[in-house]
Amino acid sequence: MSESSPTRPLFSLSSALNRQEGVLDLRNALQPILNLTSIISLTAYLGIAFLNALNRQVLIPLALAPLLVVILIITFRQSLPARTRVILLFGYYLLIGIALSLVWGVQSIAIFVFLMAVQTAFTFWNDNAGRFSFIFSSALIVMVGVSQYFGWLRPLGLASQSIALETLVGVIAAYVLVNWSLAIISGYLLKAYTKAAASENELTRMLEEERKNLEARIEERTRLLTRQTSLMETAGEIAHQISMETDQENLMRTTIQLIRERLGYYHAGIFLMDEADEYAVLVSALGEAGEKMLAQGHRLKKGEEGIVGNVVARGEARIALDVGKDAVHFKNPLLPLTRSEIALPIKIGERVLGALDIQSTEPEAFTQVDIQSLQIIANQLAVALERIRLINQLEQTVADLESGYRAETRKSWRMYIRRTRQIRGFRYDPNRKRLDPLPIENQAGQTSSDPHSVQVALRSRGEVIGLLNIKFKGGQPSPEIQRLLNTTAERLGSALETARLLEELQLRAERERLVGDLATQVRSSTDFEHILKTTAQQIRQKLGLREVVVQILPPEEMQQGDYPPVEVS
Repeated sequence: MSESSPTRPLFSLSSALNRQEGVLDLRNALQPILNLTSIISLTAYLGIAFLNALNRQVLIPLALAPLLVVILIITFRQSLPARTRVILLFGYYLLIGIALSLVWGVQSIAIFVFLMAVQTAFTFWNDNAGRFSFIFSSALIVMVGVSQYFGWLRPLGLASQSIALETLVGVIAAYVLVNWSLAIISGYLLKAYTKAAASENELTRMLEEERKNLEARIEERTRLLTRQTSLMETAGEIAHQISMETDQENLMRTTIQLIRERLGYYHAGIFLMDEADEYAVLVSALGEAGEKMLAQGHRLKKGEEGIVGNVVARGEARIALDVGKDAVHFKNPLLPLTRSEIALPIKIGERVLGALDIQSTEPEAFTQVDIQSLQIIANQLAVALERIRLINQLEQTVADLESGYRAETRKSWRMYIRRTRQIRGFRYDPNRKRLDPLPIENQAGQTSSDPHSVQVALRSRGEVIGLLNIKFKGGQPSPEIQRLLNTTAERLGSALETARLLEELQLRAERERLVGDLATQVRSSTDFEHILKTTAQQIRQKLGLREVVVQILPPEEMQQGDYPPVEVS
C-alpha cells in the first residue's frame, strides 16, 4: 500500500505505538463486526451440522466446533484485550477462508472471507499486518487455484470442481483489485476519521483546559469572596468592639490585639501624628518588637520615611507587595520576617490623625479587597479616637466649668455671709425645748467627737456651706436614718442656695431701681451744680451712707493722678 494513505490502527505490534497519543480507537467499530460474524458463523455451523447429521457424518462439525467456540468467546468476552480479539478474529477469517477454498474452490465464498481477513488486519491491526495477510492470502488463492486447475486436490476429495485458467486469473485479479481499492478507500476514510478525531481531541483538550481555567477562576473568586466576607465580618466585629471603648490606650490595644488574633498578621501598629504634624509616632503595638519600638519612641518622618510616612502625607492607603523591591518601605531590624506591608490612613474628613500599619510574612499578602475591608477598621478607629478626644475635651470643659462654678459659689457664700448675716444657724435646746440662734462668735469649734453625734455637711454645687449636727439618745443611727439625714442635708443645701440667690436677685433689683431713679432725677435737670448735688444726696440717702463726695476734675489731673481721693463712708 502507498504511504500517502496511512491508517491509524488501534494498536501496533511495535512497543513504540503503545502510547495513547496519536492512536485511533476503533474498538467500538470492532464489536458490530464480531456480532455479525458470530451470527453468520453460528447459522452456517448449524446448517452444516444438520446436513452432516442427515448423512451421519460428525467429523466436519467436530472439526468446526473449536472455531465456533473461539468466535463466540471473542465476541461476548469484551473484557479480553483488544489486541487478542483482533488477532483471533484475523486467524478465524484466515482459517475459514482456507477451509472454504479447499472444499469449494477459490471461486467460492472463500474469496470474500480472505478479503475480510485482509481488511481486518489493515483496519484493526496495522499496515504491515495488512500487507502480510494480503500476500499470504493471495499466495493461498494462487496455490489452491493452481491445484484446482490441475486437479491435484481431487484425490483428496477437495475442490472437486475444476476451474478454467481464465477464471482463475480473473479471480486473482479481482481479489487484488478489490483489496487494493478497499485498502485505499479505508486508508482515506481512516485518515479523515483520524483528522476528525484529532480535531475532536484538540477541541476536547481545549474545552478541558477552559473548564480547568474556569474552575480555577471560580475557585480563586470563591476564595477571594470567602476572604472578603471573613475580612468584612472581622472588620465589623472589630469596629463593634472598639466602638464601645472610651479609653484611648485600651482602644488602640484592643484594635491591635483583635487584628493579630482574628486576621493572623505578623505585626500591627498604630501611628498618630505629633503636635507639630511632622512625625508619625508609634503609640500602640504588641509583642516583643512592638514593646521595643514603643520604648525607643519609634517615629517616621511625614512624607519621607517608610510607607507610613507616605500614607500620612498623602492620606491614601498603600501596599508593598514585596518589601524587598519597594523603594518606600522602611526596613525595620526589629521585624526581619516582613515580606509585605499595608498602611491605611486614620483620618476624619481631610484631617489625617495617623496610620494603621499591618505587616505579613507572606509576599503579596494584601489586595484591593484587603484595603476596602481594613479601611473600615481604620475609619472606625478614627471615629473612636475623635469621639474619645471630644469626650475628654467635653469632660475637661465640664470640669473647668464645675471648678469655676464651685469657686464662684464659694466666693458668693463668703461674701453673702460676711455682708448680711450676724446669725449663721440655730441650735435646738432639749432642756428648754426651743431654738436658740448661734451668733458669729459662737460658731468656731462646732465639731464634736461625741459618739452619739452625727455631722452631715450642707452642700451647694459641691461646696460645703454649712453643717448639720445631730445628737441621738441611743447611739449611732441606723443606715436608713443616715440616708434620710443625707437626703435632708442635700435638700437643705439646695433650699439655702435658692434663698441666697433669691435674696441676691432682690438686692440686685433694688440697686437697679435705685440707679433708675437716680438717672431719672439727674436727666430731669440741666443745671451742672444741681446734677452733682442731687447725685450725692440720692446716693447717701438710698444707700444710707454718712459721707459722699462727687467731684469733677480736669482731664490732665485725672491722667496724672493729681486729685484727692473720694471717700465714701
